[in-house]
Amino acid sequence: MNDFTQLVFFIAPALLVAISVYIVLQKMLRNDEAQRNYQLKKTSRQATVTMRLQACERLILFLERINPASLVVRTHRQNMNCQDFHVLLLSSVREEFEHNLSQQLYVSNDTWETTKAAKESVIMHINESAAKIHAEDSSLGFARLIVESYAADGNSNLIQTAINSVKNEAKKIF
Repeated sequence: MNDFTQLVFFIAPALLVAISVYIVLQKMLRNDEAQRNYQLKKTSRQATVTMRLQACERLILFLERINPASLVVRTHRQNMNCQDFHVLLLSSVREEFEHNLSQQLYVSNDTWETTKAAKESVIMHINESAAKIHAEDSSLGFARLIVESYAADGNSNLIQTAINSVKNEAKKIF
């Protein structure tokens, strides 16, 4: 029994050290994994914030570009008739919108719907203005009619409402 007791006295401390090392290593590995997960989430969150902010920037740019005052100045060409100018304006608004369709992924449904409503109001206003003028008239008079009537119309607030919605969305990101 003396040999057995001696063996226990040698093995017990070694076993205790082995168990302690195992427990410490497990804790270190868990902490290391938690740190890696934290860094991964932090990097992912930073990338998402960047993409969401870029989407907000692009939507504000889109809304500013479809504002009739800037749209007319940007798309007007010399010696166009109203019909050609009408088609060009509608085409420009739709192309701008299609170019920014993917931004809906990064903003709330309310912000996206407000943006779509602003676009639709601009298209509706252009169509209503086109109905008031002859197709073969000068596009300059048509352009003036669009800008003046849009400024006088209550729908001009839809673009500003959409811009404010996008700005609020950007504020929520932080």
